[in-house]
Amino acid sequence: MSTRPAWFWCLFCAVTMSLGWGLRGSIGGGSLGAMIPGAMIGLALCFFLGRERDAGLIAALGAVGVGFGGQETYGQTVGLSQHPETFWWAILGFGLKGAAWGLLGGAFLGMALDRDKLPNRRMLIGLAAMVLGTWAGWAWIDHPKLMYFSNRLEKPREEMWAGLWVGGLCLLAVLRARVPAWFAFVGCIGGGIGFAFGASLQPWGKGIWREMPLGWWKAMELSFGAILGASYAWCAWRLRKDLMQEGSQPEPAAPVWAAILSAAIAIGLAIYAGEELKVRFSYTVAGAVLAALILFSRTLAWQTAITTTYAAFTWDLRDHLKWAPQEAIWAFLVITTIIVAVLVARYARARTMFLLLTWTAIANSFRYLQPPLRPEPMTMIPLFVVFAILISWMRAEPQPEPRSA
Repeated sequence: MSTRPAWFWCLFCAVTMSLGWGLRGSIGGGSLGAMIPGAMIGLALCFFLGRERDAGLIAALGAVGVGFGGQETYGQTVGLSQHPETFWWAILGFGLKGAAWGLLGGAFLGMALDRDKLPNRRMLIGLAAMVLGTWAGWAWIDHPKLMYFSNRLEKPREEMWAGLWVGGLCLLAVLRARVPAWFAFVGCIGGGIGFAFGASLQPWGKGIWREMPLGWWKAMELSFGAILGASYAWCAWRLRKDLMQEGSQPEPAAPVWAAILSAAIAIGLAIYAGEELKVRFSYTVAGAVLAALILFSRTLAWQTAITTTYAAFTWDLRDHLKWAPQEAIWAFLVITTIIVAVLVARYARARTMFLLLTWTAIANSFRYLQPPLRPEPMTMIPLFVVFAILISWMRAEPQPEPRSA
């Protein structure tokens, strides 16, 4: 367990999730992109709490849980925030959407951290209730547009915020557990404030410095991630005496065949099923199934947290390397994904996996330096590198040696 003060926890997790959210916005976006900050914050909490033995589970459920919010649409809500007459309505929408995002991410982080105290049956019923609740909230509020934060007149979008709210509350009602409830509550507050504040930077910032090189959209992403990450860190710090597992040791390496099979299952559910199911909340369905499987397999958990997340942002390269032969791109993607799966199987340690995920994502973002060059990536990528160096240095805090069992 870390002996660092609360401010250090919050600073580390704020920078970590800010970087993860910035990468998410630059690498694919959507639910799959949101798995990046989810996995990163899960691993960050493991550093502080000494959770080496179940770090894969915590990172995986963090990735899946934060991924749910990636189903939300908010591009048109940003448009509404640019006009004085609809500004506060848009900010209310951002608050509700960010709160739902933080609530579900927090509920899943809390469920992972409290795994040993929660019966399997209750968690499985909770996941089923979450899916049903998501459908109910979407069908009764989002789909009929009873409370709508997009443009009704021009290409109206299918919103999801109410479905995520109801689904998250149904999950918490079934779990009836203190730790998931606390993380969900704090995530709800931090997510609501973070998204609303970040969104307000766009119209306010443009009025002060319209040509800001980083771009005010990226500033929104970075600030949202920072506030949400600090919120989760504060919650973990408050509950640290209940959650710490000082001296816990990692489990033995998984067989390579099991790692590759687990990676295929996780990628199939998160990437294929999450994108191809013909329902508005397809990732919720796929994510719930994947989460249920993760509860019973350490190997699948690690492959979901790292390999699937890597595959999601690396496979996005297809849309950005138009000059390269498609056969060569696919060969690169498949081979590197298999290599990552093997590395995860052999070196499944929280710190090693944190560095692997962070720096492969950073390397992937360099594709934005292809011509024609624009001011935003020229500013964004150096900032990403600085953030990555900072958290790589901060996470090098000496830890006590694991005690023998």
